[in-house]
Amino acid sequence: MIIARSRVRSREDQEGAGLDVRLTNVYVADAKLVADGLAQPEDAMAVFVGRAGKGRVAPFVVQRSYTGAGGWYREAMALLAPNGDVAWRSAEQPITLRGSNKIDTFTDEVRGVVVDSDQDHELALLVGGDEVGRVPLAVLDEDPPYPTGSDAAAVLDEALKKSTVVWIEVPGEGGTGGRAVPAWYGTLDGRVYVLTGGSEQHIPGLAEADRVVLAARSKELQSLVAEVEASVRVVPPGDPLFARVIPVLLPRRLNLRDGEQAPERWRKESTLVELTPSAIPAEV
Repeated sequence: MIIARSRVRSREDQEGAGLDVRLTNVYVADAKLVADGLAQPEDAMAVFVGRAGKGRVAPFVVQRSYTGAGGWYREAMALLAPNGDVAWRSAEQPITLRGSNKIDTFTDEVRGVVVDSDQDHELALLVGGDEVGRVPLAVLDEDPPYPTGSDAAAVLDEALKKSTVVWIEVPGEGGTGGRAVPAWYGTLDGRVYVLTGGSEQHIPGLAEADRVVLAARSKELQSLVAEVEASVRVVPPGDPLFARVIPVLLPRRLNLRDGEQAPERWRKESTLVELTPSAIPAEV
């Protein structure tokens, strides 16, 4: 979840602002809560990133108000990560201001934002290429307080209870090349556990990834049942969780050549990866 605090830097705080435009107000809130009338400007402003604490953000609304010399301007928004990198930037769009004695308000729904950290971010507003203001945003680890579409994470969980294979797409260079690959797995406490490497299955880039897309398919029709993003964490062999997951994985691994001795081999040659699905569908 991202909470937008109310303080807005004035134009005078920004270096190099060459336009006579001032940001007077910003309001950020979850798009569905706004549509349902459950989020009001006086409330804490929040959008959600899911229990993984990073990944795809649920659609949210940005309402902002400007005053300045009348005319046509180019406006953009950017979400800045804790290290100052641009995590997301909108396309520029035209806005028209009516004059310095007027306040003009614009509202847009934002989709497709992905964050890599649950630390504070900032939302910057730019007009004519100059930053005219920003608000700090705090990223929190929470699912939206409503079903998201078909409640994809719950659908995925139910599908995986009936399946022996989960499909994993690892993005980026060194990943699965834009396609999902099948993997055998185990589940525990709502998370998916996969072994990769050694004489077990090889899933390119999985152990190095921050996020993946998990998908379940119908055994009968091979049609897509659910697809969600998931955060990735490697579980070291010495972690107590490793020992907890072993009894889950053993009965699900078919044709084990070394039977009950397999866990020792897994500790030596394979990597155990924990995948935490987000309640926010990968499609948004």
